[in-house]
Amino acid sequence: MTERSINFRAQQIRAFGALVGSVTNTLAGWKILDVGCGAGYWVRAFLEFDARAEDLVGIDVSDVRFELARAKNPLIRFLHTDGMTIPFGNGHFNLVTQFVTFSAMPSAALRSRVAGEMSRVLQPGGFLFWWDHCTNAATDADAALRPADYFNWPIREISVGELPRPSECLQSLEGIERFVAGFDRLGYPATHTAAIIGPKP
Repeated sequence: MTERSINFRAQQIRAFGALVGSVTNTLAGWKILDVGCGAGYWVRAFLEFDARAEDLVGIDVSDVRFELARAKNPLIRFLHTDGMTIPFGNGHFNLVTQFVTFSAMPSAALRSRVAGEMSRVLQPGGFLFWWDHCTNAATDADAALRPADYFNWPIREISVGELPRPSECLQSLEGIERFVAGFDRLGYPATHTAAIIGPKP
């Protein structure tokens, strides 16, 4: 409940709403998989966007946070995985998400493997949502981490900092967009990339 964590969570919700909201106005009836679900925050959050508990699955390697997810979400299915395979058939989900999962993986080979699994379990016409650090903290802090390195479908992405860019907080007036956008140099630098990837061919 710190000010920083609340602001950061608000940025995540704004990005999720803008990107996923560009393809649907409700998650009702969507089968959703969260890869690397941790304590299950985002799986729970999907309920606020009309998803049904029986349509939600979170997977992770087992740790204390994973057990916490199960304790907090008795109606949602959480599965322990080996971190390399997803235990569902082809085309099972409408939406697959990952929140700071790829940057936690120790190698590009593992990221490629998991990206392939995410693609496999997504149905044609489905979407992936990506939220991760702009750089790959797990292996090389200076190396960019881009969804386009792992998925070759249409990608719409935005860069996100700890707080909204100043231009996002100012009322846009016709003819002064460049001037307003110039204030962004005074804002927080982007730390994360949010993206909607798809539809899957």
